[in-house]
Amino acid sequence: MSAMNVEVIGLVVLMGSLGSLGSSFLGDSGWHLPMNEDGIVRPGYLGNMLIGALAALASWGMQKGAVLIGSPASVLSFSTADMAHAIVIGFAGASWFKSHIEKVILQRTAVVAASKAADPTAASQIATATPMEALKVANSMKA
Repeated sequence: MSAMNVEVIGLVVLMGSLGSLGSSFLGDSGWHLPMNEDGIVRPGYLGNMLIGALAALASWGMQKGAVLIGSPASVLSFSTADMAHAIVIGFAGASWFKSHIEKVILQRTAVVAASKAADPTAASQIATATPMEALKVANSMKA
């Protein structure tokens, strides 16, 4: 594989990572490092960047379909359309990943809250809280 091909693949990965950073600012998770909180792995912006990079690379690879190793090895190109595509796919991949993590948190919140006595105050707090805040409210409810 030529050095130019490595640079092009690196650009796709970089653009996917940058696109995923936009997803880190949206939603309830916010900007944080990876952590394990209440038994839930939260990937943070670094995890989002990894997923965004992989999503962009996979999508770009399916779109280009070039020979990288073997004969005849293709020389890859990187256009503005490739850049925009990688950014959008990076954003979408990270958003999907973040939504999946938040779904897991909300499912755990539902299980915990359902096992506790009814509490109208806690119910209204859970309804307007972020997923992790909702789980904390559910954990603090009386049995």
